[in-house]
Amino acid sequence: MRRYKKILFLFFIIIISILGVFLYTTISKGNENENQKALSEVEYLEKKIVTLLNALNNIESRNYNLSVSEISEETEKSQSSQNSTGTEQTNNKQVEEQENTNSNNQDQKGEQAGEEKSEEYNLKEIGVLTNTNEIDWERIKTEVENLYSTVPTIILDLYSQDATKDEILGFNEELDNLVLSVKDENKQSTLSSLSNLYEYIPKFADKVTNNETYKAVIITKSKLFKAYSKLDYKNWTEIYNDVKQAIETYSDQLVSTNTDSDKQYTINKIYIMLNELQKATNLQDESVFLIKYKNILEEMNNL
Repeated sequence: MRRYKKILFLFFIIIISILGVFLYTTISKGNENENQKALSEVEYLEKKIVTLLNALNNIESRNYNLSVSEISEETEKSQSSQNSTGTEQTNNKQVEEQENTNSNNQDQKGEQAGEEKSEEYNLKEIGVLTNTNEIDWERIKTEVENLYSTVPTIILDLYSQDATKDEILGFNEELDNLVLSVKDENKQSTLSSLSNLYEYIPKFADKVTNNETYKAVIITKSKLFKAYSKLDYKNWTEIYNDVKQAIETYSDQLVSTNTDSDKQYTINKIYIMLNELQKATNLQDESVFLIKYKNILEEMNNL
C-alpha cells in the first residue's frame, strides 16, 4: 500500500512539474509577443517622426524617384519610321502594303488615332541642390493626424512594457504642441516639436529591446535632429555642439564588444561621416549640412 502511495506521489509531482513548465512557457511566449509588438510600434513612431522631419526640407531617403510622362503615339511612329528607313528602301512592296493597311485603319479610327497616348517612365534625380519644392503642409497635416489616431494604442502597449507616467505624459504633451505648430504651418516650431518628440524614442526603445546597436543609433539621431532643427535659426555654434554630442554618443557604439562584425565597416563609415558633418558646420552653409545629414541617415538605415 505504501508503495502505491509513493508511486501516486511521484506521479503527482511529475504532473505538477509538467504543468509548471507549460505555464511558464506560455507566459514567456506571451510576454515575448507583447514585447515584439511594442518594439514594432516604437519603430513605427521613429520612422514616422523622421519622415516628418525630413519633409520640412523636402528630403527624400532615396536618390531617385519614378516620374511618368506622356508621349504621343505619333512621336513613337516617327521614331520607328526613322529607324526603319533602310528597310523601307529595300522592301518597297511591303511598305506599300503596310501603308495601305495603315490608311484603312486610319479611316476606321478617324481622329482618335492621333489622340492615343502611352506612358514613358524615367528616373528623375532628387537632391538637396536641385530641390525647388515648397513644403507640402497638406501632406504633413494628414500624416500628423494619422499619427494621432495610432498613439493611444501604442501608449497602452508601452505602459505594459514599464514606460513611466512622466514619459507618456511628456510625449503626449509634445504631440499636442506638434499639432498646433503644424496647424499654423510654422516650420521652425514644427521642427522643434518633432525634435523634442524624437527624444522620447530612445527612452521607449530602452524598455522594449536589448539591441544595443539600434539604441545607440536612435540616440545619435536624436542629437543629430537637434542640430538639424536649428538650421533656420543659423545658430552654428549650437549646431556644432549638437553634432559633437552625436559623435560622442556614437563613439560608445564603436568600442562596444557586442557589435556585429558584419556591420563594423558601416559603423566606422558613419563615424567618419559624422566628423565630416561637424567640420562642415564651419562653412555655415545650410545646403552642405543637409547633403551630409541626408547621407548619414541613409547610411544608418543599413545598420
